[in-house]
Parts: sequence; C-alpha cells; structure tokens
Amino acid sequence: MSSLTPSLACGHWRLINREQVLDMAMGDTEFLAELIELFFGCVSQQMQEIKRAIEENASLELSEAAHACKGTVGNYTKLEPYLLLQSLENDGKSDQIEESQGKYCLLEKEMAQLTLEIKALMDQECHNAQSSHEHVG
Repeated sequence: MSSLTPSLACGHWRLINREQVLDMAMGDTEFLAELIELFFGCVSQQMQEIKRAIEENASLELSEAAHACKGTVGNYTKLEPYLLLQSLENDGKSDQIEESQGKYCLLEKEMAQLTLEIKALMDQECHNAQSSHEHVG
C-alpha cells in the first residue's frame, strides 16, 4: 500500500467517481476485476491507435480512435482524460490535428493517473472483500 499516494490511501480520488464505478460492478469484486482488466486491455490498444493516427497525420483514424477510447474512459471519469479524448476526437473530425501531439502528451499523464486510481480502487475493494469474508468466517 506504500505505492499509493496519500490522497489515494485516504480514499480521495481526483479522476474517478468511486461510487459510479462500484455501481457499474454491482458490488461484485470479481466482476469489477474483469471490467478493469478489459479497461486496461482496450485502453492500451486505443492509446496506441491514437498515437499512430497523430504520427501519420490521419484525421479520420484519430477521430475514430479517440471516440472509442473516450467511450471506454467515460465509464470511469468525465474529467481530464475524457475531455482530452473529446478534444482529440474533435481535432480529427475537423482535420485540425496540429495541436494533437501536445494534447496526447497531456492525455498520457492523465491516463497514468487514471490507471493509478483504478488500480488503487481495485486493491481497496479486494482488501475490503477479503476483510468482510474474514469477519464472517
């Protein structure tokens, strides 16, 4: 638990809505783990597609990849990463991707924070589930 920032250790989340994420998993820790695993798999691929589209100056591909990633991220937050993805999607739609590389760099930082928060939430929920099983038995 020492790897968590103090704010995460205390349950303060900057990007995710903890209750919304837990509601999405319907209180099932195993289902939450599956959702999070799926999130990490999808986001990693989607981020690579966004980066490639920017590098290749491919507006349509940028719009599509950012839109797909925005949908995935939107299940966890509507804050910075989501807003950056929306902006990248709009860049692609308008064929104005000159500033997209800078936005992508910001997005990588925000996604790192989102990833940290999601992992911390999962760790916390697994610990809580384990503790409640110990109290029952």
